[in-house]
Amino acid sequence: MKHETLKQASIHELVAAFAKAAELHGQASVEGRHRSANTQYARLTATWRELRTRGEAGRSALTGLLQDSNPRVRLWAASHALEFTPMLAEAELERLSQGPAGVVRLDAEMTLSEWRAGNLKFMED
Repeated sequence: MKHETLKQASIHELVAAFAKAAELHGQASVEGRHRSANTQYARLTATWRELRTRGEAGRSALTGLLQDSNPRVRLWAASHALEFTPMLAEAELERLSQGPAGVVRLDAEMTLSEWRAGNLKFMED
């Protein structure tokens, strides 16, 4: 979604865009398609920025993605939810870090490590 489209999107549409970008980012990463992964990362970031402007409704919608069936979606949702619900987000990242070997597990482990070391910073509005 373009910036103007994001501003006009419903929270439901934003959550769907976030989940799709998370899934596509994961696929591109595993397949070594780094340009595509970077494009999806930009979409994730833009969608998250817009969800942040929606206050509690945006945070609640993102928290709902912690129950998504796709571990890639849960990984990205948990990583972003660390900012406002660290206990819930850390619990999901812990679950993912105990999952099958692969990119999701490694990313969850690294995210937890960096979070706990105080190295993760969230963008300002």
